[in-house]
Amino acid sequence: MKPMTNAPGWCQGDFEQLAWEIGSTIAATHADEVDRNARFPAETVRALTEAGLMSAMVPSDLGGQGASMRSIATATRALAHHCSASALVFAMHQMQVACLNDHGSTEPLRELLRSVATRGTLIGNANSEVGIGGVTGESLCAVLQDGGRVMLEKNVLAISYGLVADALLITARRHPDAVANDQVLLALRPGSFTLEQTSGWDTIGLRGTCSAGFRVKADESEDMLFLDGWTTIVEQTGAPATEILLNSVWLGIAESAAHRAHRFVRAGARRDIGTPPLNAPLLAEVSVTLGAARSMMSSFLDRFEAATGTEEIHSAATILALRNLKLSTTTLAIEIVTKASMICGFSGYHRDSEYSMDRSLRDVFGGPLMANNTRFMNQNAHMLLAMREM
Repeated sequence: MKPMTNAPGWCQGDFEQLAWEIGSTIAATHADEVDRNARFPAETVRALTEAGLMSAMVPSDLGGQGASMRSIATATRALAHHCSASALVFAMHQMQVACLNDHGSTEPLRELLRSVATRGTLIGNANSEVGIGGVTGESLCAVLQDGGRVMLEKNVLAISYGLVADALLITARRHPDAVANDQVLLALRPGSFTLEQTSGWDTIGLRGTCSAGFRVKADESEDMLFLDGWTTIVEQTGAPATEILLNSVWLGIAESAAHRAHRFVRAGARRDIGTPPLNAPLLAEVSVTLGAARSMMSSFLDRFEAATGTEEIHSAATILALRNLKLSTTTLAIEIVTKASMICGFSGYHRDSEYSMDRSLRDVFGGPLMANNTRFMNQNAHMLLAMREM
């Protein structure tokens, strides 16, 4: 595959450039309408599936291409540059693929992973639950096992793209007498579950993810239970994949806003040659902040790759760095988009302008809520008290 001439310098690999092409030609075309109508970005997901990007992280022996987390993270950034809803759908699906890839050891679980590549199976996540304050490490509901079957009923706070997801990964207590944090992960194949919508999705931003609430009723084979407990899955795969990929979305939104601000300042400089635009110094500030956000992501990807498969993946230092990635990226992304909006002034404030910051501003404020930054900060504070050095 030849490199695309219009892709930015950080978008170098085949997967990344393919994501940029789909983002610029398809996702960007429908982004405003997807946002306005709060509808699923079906055209983009179809194109990503047909191009093999939705299954890129599936191992080659199961029909995928064995792409690295770094490649998928950069592809997510590329999509977010054009449509954050498309990027979030891509990211959240890949988070489920990563869990299946690393921990789906039974043959039926491997077959579900294979179906991502062979049938374009779209996998959603149903970990959140009504009544526990957004804590995904605990469950009120529990699985019931009988005669080789697993039954479950769960009131899920939000299932992204739930109405179009083909399969789900869902958490619950191991059995009715288990404590709240003794959780298992269950994969639900097409036809093994029903959804009853319990809430809508009329939000400020990220509208195309269609993350409504649902009551899930499931009857699945017991060999769709992951053998590893949820705590192990989270520590080794779930948490790193979630934070790397979600924060790639926020970084991509920030890069898109900075790109528009850069174009705006350069256009002003061309109109008045020899006089530096008044907003040029603020653009320089944006460049510094964007560089910090990019460096944070690159640094953690290096750390993640080195720690994968070793005990270091469980260490307090790695967990702290993971949370810091989230706290820093979501904060810096908001700063970048806000300053980019100030640079573009009324051109950025107008929704019909080529420099509009409308969607970027609304979408980027979703970052600190997924998951809540205050909770992460409190967890870090307690962890730091037990650590001998930072």
